[in-house]
Amino acid sequence: MAKKTSNKTTNNKATDLTSLLIWLVVILLINYIGSTIFNRFDLTSERRYSISEPSKKLVESLDDVIYFKVYLEGNFPAGFKRLRDETKEMLDEFRAYSDGKIEYEFINPSENPDQKERDKVYKILYELGLRPTDLEVREESGISSKMIWPGALIAYKGEEISMQLLKSSTGSSPEVMLNQSIEALEYEIAAAIKKITATTKGKIAFLQGHGELDKFHTADITKYLEDYYTIEYVDLKGNVDALTARFGEDSTRVFVQNKYELLVIAKPQTAYTEKDKYLIDQHIMYGGKVLWLIDQVTAEMDSLKTSNVTTAMSKALNIEDQLFKYGVRINKDLVQDIQSAPIPVVTGAMGNQVKTDLFPWNFYPLFLQQNKHPITKGLDAIRGQFVNSIDLVGSNDIQRTVLLETSPYTKVVRAPTRISLDMVKFEPQKAQYNQRNIPVAALLEGEFESVYKNRVTDLISSNPLMKFKERSKPTKMIVVADGDMIGNYVKESTKEYYALGYDRFTKKLYANKDFILNCINYLIDDSGLMLTNSKSLTIRLLDKEKVKSNKTLWQTLNISTPILLILILGGIVFYYRKRKYTKN
Repeated sequence: MAKKTSNKTTNNKATDLTSLLIWLVVILLINYIGSTIFNRFDLTSERRYSISEPSKKLVESLDDVIYFKVYLEGNFPAGFKRLRDETKEMLDEFRAYSDGKIEYEFINPSENPDQKERDKVYKILYELGLRPTDLEVREESGISSKMIWPGALIAYKGEEISMQLLKSSTGSSPEVMLNQSIEALEYEIAAAIKKITATTKGKIAFLQGHGELDKFHTADITKYLEDYYTIEYVDLKGNVDALTARFGEDSTRVFVQNKYELLVIAKPQTAYTEKDKYLIDQHIMYGGKVLWLIDQVTAEMDSLKTSNVTTAMSKALNIEDQLFKYGVRINKDLVQDIQSAPIPVVTGAMGNQVKTDLFPWNFYPLFLQQNKHPITKGLDAIRGQFVNSIDLVGSNDIQRTVLLETSPYTKVVRAPTRISLDMVKFEPQKAQYNQRNIPVAALLEGEFESVYKNRVTDLISSNPLMKFKERSKPTKMIVVADGDMIGNYVKESTKEYYALGYDRFTKKLYANKDFILNCINYLIDDSGLMLTNSKSLTIRLLDKEKVKSNKTLWQTLNISTPILLILILGGIVFYYRKRKYTKN
């Protein structure tokens, strides 16, 4: 009997030892496979914790460490804690694909109890480009105010740039704004990495010579773009080499290459010659991009400074046939929208002082976020100034996407039309504003046909030096029926300029600059990085009333359920062991 027990014990030891060895081999094998094969799994339906292929390629090519200082630490409301946690998880995802070249820390800029020291920190952060949010927090004990700096500073090879993490959106709830900010995290981080690591700059040409906005009225946007691109102001003058470079061994082997990745045509006032139109057309045919910002009607607020009445007249720019061929028609009209920005109007006098009040000006429509396209997604209100309507026309081969459109309460008036400041005195009649969602900006993508197809002479079409193309490579352009969308205000006496989109009367900054920057980045960036801004996350909010009324129940469940599960699991293990060893 003793011998049987001894043999059984020996067999059990051998079995246990074998099992141990097998498990050790399995663990070592799993670790080896894990060290050679890298993969991450995201089981969420929205792929919220995954980054796109362009982002992966971007960080995989890093040759040095990028360091993020994120100023989202402290005692925050739940929404900002969520933004902080999501930011950390997104940075972890970037770090996983960067082979450890992404590092970060979270900092509380308000941790110093000394108010003066905190103010010094705040000033430094502001000068470095971060913008604070003064948050009113509603608690059961009352309302408290907190200053939060929802942004980050990014350092790489001795350079430092700033990045805002919180997106503002007019008319949206705090929950929606925070959700939009979380949706945009991947794009904002990837765009910041691309900006700070860029070694070469693309080239952008702002066309001149036809009354376009000059370097002063485009100073704010070009100042920002110079961090990413080389900016030049180019007067075409019919010069065949103004936009393209020609090279080759002889006249039979000539190659044509665009000098600029993008042309910006900002509010021309006079007609384009056929030569200049031809140069723009061939830039497009060879794969170049164009951002058109066109007014087809002359209407300026300056005309109303000396008189309460002016007449808006149509322009003759000689590009109508060209735009029509590419797939869009800018109409010679003006849109009026009940959803509009205010302007100051003199309403009387108080002593020697002129009294002014702000009134909605229906010729200054506000464009709120209306679609999920990466260019406009998450943007705050964009202000237009004397905007035309557009029609999408032409071949179905061109993919057309409306980027901006009016509200459901729109009125369209054809030029010429009379404009009077007295219009602000009357409440707009909704029965007259019966048009809705009128397009005013569109993205066109595809292979465009030349406006000069079957129009140029044989001498030009057969000339090997000209290299005329009648159909483009796959390319894209954006047409905005508002030339002022890109123009900043300039104080003519001093040439001092204000930020693009800044309203000096209401002190509000509209999202015009963000819109223009997104347009340019989308047109030029062929890596697909801009498409990462299309991620959408569903807001799953708790019912606050139910939470409040059932607070004790949920607290009890949250405390007791884990304890109960542990007791049940312990009981099962105890029962299993008791049966096993009782049999033995």
